[in-house]
Amino acid sequence: MAILRSLLLPLGLFLCLGLLCSPASCINHNDNCTFFSKVIATTYSGIHANQNVYKSNTVYTVSVPVNNSISSVVLRAMDQHDSVIGSWQKADKYCNGSVLYHMKSPYSKLFEAKWVSPSSMNITAVKLQVFTVDFHNTARVSLKMLKRNVTTTHKLTTTHKLTTTQTTAKSSANRAFLSPMRDVIQILLIFLTSKLLF
Repeated sequence: MAILRSLLLPLGLFLCLGLLCSPASCINHNDNCTFFSKVIATTYSGIHANQNVYKSNTVYTVSVPVNNSISSVVLRAMDQHDSVIGSWQKADKYCNGSVLYHMKSPYSKLFEAKWVSPSSMNITAVKLQVFTVDFHNTARVSLKMLKRNVTTTHKLTTTHKLTTTQTTAKSSANRAFLSPMRDVIQILLIFLTSKLLF
């Protein structure tokens, strides 16, 4: 009986771990910050950044809605290649790519953290990953995307080309229209002048 129990214990632990990390609930969250007992992906999170456009070397204020059941917030910022980038300010715990903030007040409705983007110009998009962790160690993960505004210059160039084309077309039309009119006016002037002289 003791032998059977010793064999079933590792098997039971393995099954328990498998249930905790089922595809529906397990997201890559292994770092030194914390181990979540369960992770739930949320579609709408209400995460807000003071700027929705990504800029290099900029301080962002990231706001996360919370309630009195939230014990901590774990944050991570990744580029388009899923590499961890930037730095978070005044975190309670710094981990491998993540930071952890403990909730100071149970009555807070909004949590805010400061993130400084890197100076690299090769980053086109940033994914802010937010885990709100409750007292049962269940984390709700949500994302906020920041994209670099690379279309502005392209749009300005296109608009400039379009305006130049329209102006050129208008000038050509004016020349085409005014040229016969000029000829008619010159003929009329010659005709009137000849009538006055003769």
